[in-house]
Amino acid sequence: MDNFANQQWVIIALFFFGIIAYIAWVRRMDRKWIDARFGSRKIQAMSFGVNYYGRATEPGAPRKSSGFLLLLSDRLFYRSRLKKIELEIPAAGIVRVYHDRSHKGVELHQSLVKIDFFNAQNQKDTAAFKVPYPPQWIQAIENTLLKKKGP
Repeated sequence: MDNFANQQWVIIALFFFGIIAYIAWVRRMDRKWIDARFGSRKIQAMSFGVNYYGRATEPGAPRKSSGFLLLLSDRLFYRSRLKKIELEIPAAGIVRVYHDRSHKGVELHQSLVKIDFFNAQNQKDTAAFKVPYPPQWIQAIENTLLKKKGP
């Protein structure tokens, strides 16, 4: 038993590397799904571990889901990992991209990228995402999707 107590670092190391292996496996599965869905379409930007807080037109408080966000040349695409929520925002529907800290009137105490757009019912809507490096995502969306629309 004394020998086992001295080897606790091995258990901690195995646990740590197990978590790393799981994250790598999940990202590989997501990447395979992306390749199957979008094929040869050029992806301008991609982030894993993105939190989506829903659309402003959805009832209730913001609900968090985790997944990945893709910026394609003609749209923005989000898919959650567990809930299988998908959101496509075509470039033609995007009105504005900006930084905020609240969504649906609730202060979320984190940096969010918010996108004002017209949904399929032609209603103005807002989606909120927590992404890595929000200023770069805002600039990428503006440069890729909003510049094509013109003033």
